[in-house]
Amino acid sequence: MDRQDFMIKVVSPTAFTVALFVFWEAACRIFSIPLTVLPAPTVVFEALWQYRDPIISNSWVTLWTTLAGFALATVGGLLLGIAVGWHKAIYAGVYPLLVGFNSIPKVAVVPVLILWFGLGEIPAIITAFLISFFPIVVNVATGLATTEPELEDVLRALGASKLDVMRKVG
Repeated sequence: MDRQDFMIKVVSPTAFTVALFVFWEAACRIFSIPLTVLPAPTVVFEALWQYRDPIISNSWVTLWTTLAGFALATVGGLLLGIAVGWHKAIYAGVYPLLVGFNSIPKVAVVPVLILWFGLGEIPAIITAFLISFFPIVVNVATGLATTEPELEDVLRALGASKLDVMRKVG
């Protein structure tokens, strides 16, 4: 990395970040902004340090629920996406429903999940699942449904099965 790249990639972002925090701190002190409106960065960092143990333990719970939801969405999304992308009839029937369900704001679903399952990890896992499931299904299905017909024809002429075509082209 030469000097100019170093200045652009390291020094510039660091300087802007430090300037932002200095401006934020100065604005909070000069204008006496109440803590409930906008706490100064020093106050935020003091609170982070003071409550570091519960923040760390709760961060592990958040990481676990997020990864569990994403893992379930990946497995389920790939399976349904392959099924939807494989058959045109399934694509025509299920794809509009997927797009419709994906348009429901996830923020509106969270209170319902909390009412059904209570506070805890289950609503968080389901929320992470819902956030990632629909994009995975839609992208896998679209990718498989929009393969180039010429490539499919060549593989079929060479004796490839539909599964082989999907694995090689899709």
